Amino acid sequence: MLKRFIRNLFSERGDNYTFYRSNGSDFTFLERAGLYVHIPFCRNKCPYCPYYKVNYSKDKAGKFKESILKEIDKYGYKFKYKTVDSIYFGGGTPTLLIDEMPDILKNIYKYFNVEGEIALETNPAEITKNIIVKLKKMNFGLISLGVQSFQQKFLDILGRKYSVRTTEKAVELLVNGGFNTINIDLMFVLPNQNIKDIEYDIDKALSLGVDQITFYPLFTFPYTSIGKLKKLKNIGLPNYYRRKKMYYYIYTRMKKEGFKQTSVWSFNRYGNKTYSSVTRDYYLGFGPSAASYNGKGFYFNVFSVDEYIKMIDDRLPIVLKMNVSNRMAKLFWLYWRFYETYVPIGRYKDIFKSDLYTDFGKLLKFIEIAGFARRNNDILELTIRGSYYIHLVQNYFALNYINKIWDKSWENTKPDNISL
Repeated sequence: MLKRFIRNLFSERGDNYTFYRSNGSDFTFLERAGLYVHIPFCRNKCPYCPYYKVNYSKDKAGKFKESILKEIDKYGYKFKYKTVDSIYFGGGTPTLLIDEMPDILKNIYKYFNVEGEIALETNPAEITKNIIVKLKKMNFGLISLGVQSFQQKFLDILGRKYSVRTTEKAVELLVNGGFNTINIDLMFVLPNQNIKDIEYDIDKALSLGVDQITFYPLFTFPYTSIGKLKKLKNIGLPNYYRRKKMYYYIYTRMKKEGFKQTSVWSFNRYGNKTYSSVTRDYYLGFGPSAASYNGKGFYFNVFSVDEYIKMIDDRLPIVLKMNVSNRMAKLFWLYWRFYETYVPIGRYKDIFKSDLYTDFGKLLKFIEIAGFARRNNDILELTIRGSYYIHLVQNYFALNYINKIWDKSWENTKPDNISL
């Protein structure tokens, strides 16, 4: 009830937060967008990971590669020579297809004018000198490593199948690999974790010289292994005060170390390029379960590698679409700017041709009065309090919506509709 009330408070009459069956999209009117490539293969499925993935198979990976080339072709013919401001490979474990990536990138360059960085996420067990050589040859500039913790007891809880030494060696190789930015992910509010544990992980990360650290709480999506087992193992969302204490420690410590906050979760050394997987204005997604957004609609590809391979010869693998009104597009943009912890007021006017304070004045004034943000000329910046509460909003709203979409799409790869 509360979610629906708050959503209706900021929406227009007639806004419908429902995805319906769809088989197409229109991105021809966009001049630029980011690209997301979903590589759904993993050697081992981590129990806490909510993203669509399957066990690696060389045969299936080969068929997948041919299918994703076809999907790029289908978009490329329509979107030809438009500007791409970033390419992001996510998963899954994208480096499992390291030898297929040159062909995927070649096909992207065939159609698109790529101006931005190429980024990739992977895990410590996959990093070798040979992998780094291949990534550099393909001009990857931003790498994110899913470290999660530098302590074996937490790697074991999270089902990671490698040692702390493997993790440390992987970070060392990447830091010395000549990339523009090395981000590592660390998790907090893990079972039995305390402030000393977080302090240890931060100390280790800083000693290894990483450029950026992204801190995530343990999310418990019902359809992940942890979600299914949380009642048995007491793994669930932590209480409010424990989470707040840990978040405030992380925020204060990273600021003290001279890092700049670049999102609710991320802190970057001043002068380094920021690594982010989620804050593009508009994006095209390739691969099973990939999402796309063009300002007028959200789209999801089918949540099945097998169905994806079958569908691609005849049509785009899109199965769901939610229409987005102008008001919804404004809210979506504002939400992600809050996620980045600063709102560029002038940029809003450039995009939407309207004034931010005219459209959302009451909300923004409340945020300022409540101490969640402060106005600095043309920028509205979140405080530590605001960052923490945006983190809670993301848990309560955004992740709840994502969970519903993914849960239904895993149950039925071609649902008729999903109402948020």
